[in-house]
Amino acid sequence: MRVEACCQVLLEHLLPDLDPQRQGLCVDVGVGTFAFYCELFARLGFTTVAVEPSPTDKLRTVCRQYPIRLIEQCLSDRVGTQTLHMGQFANLANSNFSSLAADWFGASSTTCQVLTLDLATLLEQVAATQITAFKLDIEGWESVVIQQFAALPAERLPQMVMFEYGGGSRRNQGEKGWSPKFLTGTMDCLQTLQQRGYGFSIMVDYAAGTQPKVFDLQALDLAREAPFYPNGVYGNMLCFYQQQFSAERIQSICAPYGGGLANWLVSKLVS
Repeated sequence: MRVEACCQVLLEHLLPDLDPQRQGLCVDVGVGTFAFYCELFARLGFTTVAVEPSPTDKLRTVCRQYPIRLIEQCLSDRVGTQTLHMGQFANLANSNFSSLAADWFGASSTTCQVLTLDLATLLEQVAATQITAFKLDIEGWESVVIQQFAALPAERLPQMVMFEYGGGSRRNQGEKGWSPKFLTGTMDCLQTLQQRGYGFSIMVDYAAGTQPKVFDLQALDLAREAPFYPNGVYGNMLCFYQQQFSAERIQSICAPYGGGLANWLVSKLVS
């Protein structure tokens, strides 16, 4: 499954249904160097904020073009400064793997100090009264941010939260992004969102032969079960606050990106 391409087309179809009048803000935290969700949000007509400590020249150009408000900081649980461990992949520097977690599998021993802000401060700075979409890809630090959703008033909860999970190995290997520490963090994300009332959810995983999984977060007993595929690699979890869509529609949208509608229909026939 082509994760980012699939998720982008999902949001392109679903966000206008969530907020037809474009009244809410869309926030892209951890923009990286490709798959600019902030650009998608802005192109769809939403007021957009991008949070990225190391913006590329391309991102700066995109932010000027639309315009998108760019905040050159890391979202964390404190206001001040923290140590960012620069990303490394296949022994090459890659800022897409940079993390505030020193033990993240993609983090190197090269560090720099970055400005940080917490969720409440971010929302205050951008004067967010309504949030349509909140995308989070910060390399193992997602749970630190999502746990702060517990303190948000209901009216400021994003209508859709998307966060990355896993990475670096397969789930059944239990290493890197699937190590006990980071898997616990991912489960904490789901538990916080479940407690705040998020229900309809979509999981898009990179693993070959998988298809998007549609499930009700409220129906999961997270102490005993998890939604991940045994051979899951990494992916995005999309959780919706007060909206749901048909599984047929989701699978149809995702069909060109791997897995797809045909496999889903076969699974229904044999289940």
